[in-house]
Amino acid sequence: MTAPALEAMDLCKAFGGVRAVDDVGVRIGAGEIVALIGPNGAGKTTLFNMLGGQLRPDAGRITLFGRDVTGLPPRRLWRLGVGRTFQITATFTSMTLRQNVQAALISHHRRAWSPWTRAERLYREEADGLLSLVGMADLAERAVAGLAYGDLKRLDLAIALAHDPRVLLMDEPTAGMAPGERAHLMDLTVSVSRSRGVAVVFTEHDMEVVFGHAERVLVMDRGRLVAEGPPAAIRADARVRAIYLGETGADAEAST
Repeated sequence: MTAPALEAMDLCKAFGGVRAVDDVGVRIGAGEIVALIGPNGAGKTTLFNMLGGQLRPDAGRITLFGRDVTGLPPRRLWRLGVGRTFQITATFTSMTLRQNVQAALISHHRRAWSPWTRAERLYREEADGLLSLVGMADLAERAVAGLAYGDLKRLDLAIALAHDPRVLLMDEPTAGMAPGERAHLMDLTVSVSRSRGVAVVFTEHDMEVVFGHAERVLVMDRGRLVAEGPPAAIRADARVRAIYLGETGADAEAST
């Protein structure tokens, strides 16, 4: 049986007396697009940070294509094929879009210490290819400082893809974007996932984005995984409506 791209088993994490993540298990297949949702304080950020190596679990295991990666730092996970985008983008604003992607490619190919070659000559075509993939080829020589927020998010995706990830963790990828930009970015993410076989896990507050783009949805509440399934099933789940969408039990039953 093929090992899942990313699997977490019995994960626990406590802060003081509060169990932020309590015995949670998730399984993500290669090329699958999965949304992780829940109300504020549900534990999804803590779970996400354990999957990405920012936090070490108190208990449980995490595997990447069958390999135990529990507790490995982000740098090690990144080398093993786990990419990540953050809610707040981190780019070199004084550099061009191409140079930002080139910097990521130089790091990926371990060429940061290449004294005989100027950085701007390295992986130029590869950088332009990634910018073309996210629809920004015509902006390659533009300084990042002048970009609109939606364009910054697309550039962030190109930078993440420069590391050729097998698993991509996206932390609220559409936060702060206009509705049209949100759909465009997620359509792009789905296309990349399908063409490259990249497993994508993303957190998101916008339910239109979740239900419109995820193949499967994981719902957390008070540190536990309380529901999972395809978007239609999660949308119709009375418990999810009560916990996450703010409906009372009577409201949920009346609308089913």
